[in-house]
Amino acid sequence: MTSTFAEPAGLTVPDLSDPATFAKEVPHRAFAQIRATPGLYWQPARFGTAHGGFWAVTRWHDIVEIEKDPETFSSRKGIGYPATNQQPNGPMMDNVMQQDPPRHGHLRRAAARGFGPRIVANFEPWIRAIVRETIADVADRAEFDYVEEFARTIPAYVIARVVGMPREDREKIVYWANTLFAGSQDTQGLKEGESSAEHSRATFDEMAGYSMKLQKEKEQHPADDMFTAVGELVTNGTLTQQEFLQWMFVTIAAGFETTHTAIGQSMRMYLEDEQVHERTDRALAEGLSGRVVDEYIRLISPPMHMCRTATRDTVFADTQIRKDDLLVMYYAAANRDTSIFSRPDEFDPWRAEAQTLAFGSGVHRCLGAHLAKLEVSILWEELRAANLNLRLNGEPKRGWSCMINQLTELPVAQV
Repeated sequence: MTSTFAEPAGLTVPDLSDPATFAKEVPHRAFAQIRATPGLYWQPARFGTAHGGFWAVTRWHDIVEIEKDPETFSSRKGIGYPATNQQPNGPMMDNVMQQDPPRHGHLRRAAARGFGPRIVANFEPWIRAIVRETIADVADRAEFDYVEEFARTIPAYVIARVVGMPREDREKIVYWANTLFAGSQDTQGLKEGESSAEHSRATFDEMAGYSMKLQKEKEQHPADDMFTAVGELVTNGTLTQQEFLQWMFVTIAAGFETTHTAIGQSMRMYLEDEQVHERTDRALAEGLSGRVVDEYIRLISPPMHMCRTATRDTVFADTQIRKDDLLVMYYAAANRDTSIFSRPDEFDPWRAEAQTLAFGSGVHRCLGAHLAKLEVSILWEELRAANLNLRLNGEPKRGWSCMINQLTELPVAQV
C-alpha cells in the first residue's frame, strides 16, 4: 500500500502543479510512467490543497470509480486545480459542478432538458449557418489566426444563441471565459494551501450583473432560450437567484471553453501531422465526422483534469487517502490508458474503442457534451464542403494552464 510521499524510483515526472509544465505540451510520457506505477502518485503543491500536495490519478478505471462515489470523493471544494481547497463562502459554492448529490441532481435537472441529444439535434441548422458564415468571412483572406476566426467565434456565437444573449455581445463571452480560466491559474499573493478561486470573484460579479439585467429583459420579452427557461425556474421557486446566476456562469464559461479548445487543437493536429490529416480527410469522405470528432476530443482532452476531495480517511487504488486529500483526475492520461485503448497515442477514427473521459463520467458527465461535439462535427463537414485548404503559417501558441489544454494562437494561410 502506498503511504509514503517519496517519488517512486525510476519516475521522471515534472511538477504537475506548475502551469509552466503544460506550456509547451501535455506531459504524456510522464503520465504513461505514472499509469504503469502501482498506487497513486503524490505531487507536492504549494497552493490549493489542505495537505501540501495532491494525488495524481491517471488510470481510466480509477477515475471512473472515483466519479461513481461522490459520498467519499466530493466536488464541493473545487473541481479545477489550483482553484481547489475552497472555503464555504467561496464564489463557486452554488455552482452545479461543485455540488454532490442530492443537491447536484436538483440543479442539474433544472437545465438538463435543454441539452439532451434530441434537443441539441434541433440546433443543427442554425449552427451550420454560423459555421458557413464564419468560413465565408475568411474566404478572401490569404492568412489569419484560426483560433481567433474559428475557435473563438463559433462557440461564442453558439453559446450566445443558446442562452439568449444578443449576438453583438459574443466578445463578452470570450473575455469572461479567458479571464476566468486565467484567474483560476493565478497564484500570485496566495498563502500556503490557499485556493485561487477568489481571483475569479470580480469576473463572476461582472457576469452576474449582466445576467440579472438580461434576466429582467427576458421576463418582459420571453424567448426560446436558456435565460428565459431557467429564469422561469427562479420565478416559480425551483431555483434561487444565486443558483440561476451560477447556471449562467457554467453555461457561458465552460460551454465556450471546451469547444474553443477542441476546435483550435484539432486543426493544429490536422496541420502538423500528415497521418492525422490523411485519416481525417478519409473518414470525412466516408461520412464519419462524429467519429473524427470523438477521436480528436479523446486525444486533446480539452479539460485535462477535474478534481475531487476526500471526505474521510480511506484506502483507494492501494493508497492511503486522508480526509481532505485532493485527488486530481487526469482525463488527458486516462484517455490514453493502454488497458482501454489499443495504440492509444494514434489518431484512428475507425478504432473499436470509441469511448472517452474527456467529458467526465457518472453524475457529473458534462451536460454540454452533445452540443460541443455537434459544433465541431459541423465545422469539419463544412470545411471539407468549402474546400478550405490551410497550412501552418507560424508557430502555434499554447495557453498557460494546469487544467485547460488551451491553444491561444494558430497562424494559418490558405493554400
